[in-house]
Amino acid sequence: MKKGLSSQFSFCPALRDMLVSGATVGRTGKKFDKLAALSTVNNLHILRGLHLHLKARRTLEVGLCFGGSCLLFTATHQEISGRPDHQHIALDPFQKQVWDDAGLEVVEKAGLSGYLDFRPEFSSTALPRLLEGGDRFDLIYVDGSHIFEDVFIDAYFGSRLLSENGIIAFDDCSDPHIQKVTKFIRRSLGSSLRELDLSPFRPDRGRSVKYKLALLTRKLQMTAFQRIGVLSRPWNVKFNNF
Repeated sequence: MKKGLSSQFSFCPALRDMLVSGATVGRTGKKFDKLAALSTVNNLHILRGLHLHLKARRTLEVGLCFGGSCLLFTATHQEISGRPDHQHIALDPFQKQVWDDAGLEVVEKAGLSGYLDFRPEFSSTALPRLLEGGDRFDLIYVDGSHIFEDVFIDAYFGSRLLSENGIIAFDDCSDPHIQKVTKFIRRSLGSSLRELDLSPFRPDRGRSVKYKLALLTRKLQMTAFQRIGVLSRPWNVKFNNF
């Protein structure tokens, strides 16, 4: 397992070390040795593949936590562009009080702070401001609050913040709150957001029995949609139950 991690995440030693050790440390020295909130290895592998596939110039994530996905995004920006320009925005109002700035700390120690624009805000207020300001992103990762209304807001504004052919990915999609949001997207926004087959971006290329079963039962850990059209519907459009 550790050999696999070393090869998969050699582009970011800090991320590799976190995954191998299963632990990290906050700014005041607080130790976290149970990283249940960290994105899974499969999800990180998928995000890396999507980032490289899109050659994403700007990325955004909702939820910083321990900084695993943030390390991935910032290190990949460094690889693609080489020039730090705060290309990645991370939103997390709980980074200091809950996570002891562990995510910021690991990004700083990795020398990747120049690629990060951290905002200690709720996505429900930050995303509308970004949209109003004309910001657009090639890849958005939603892994913050898992409450239906919060995820729905992230989906609503996040999808509108996508650049043409941009991708929005949702973590923990087996959760019923998040499942409900992705179901709405499939049933009501299919002409604007196309669900992606993520199997080519997985380490196992989607060949595992566990993945096939999750795909069949729509209990995947991650679901992603690509913007293919204008996100605008007539005011009197027929309601689709979801």
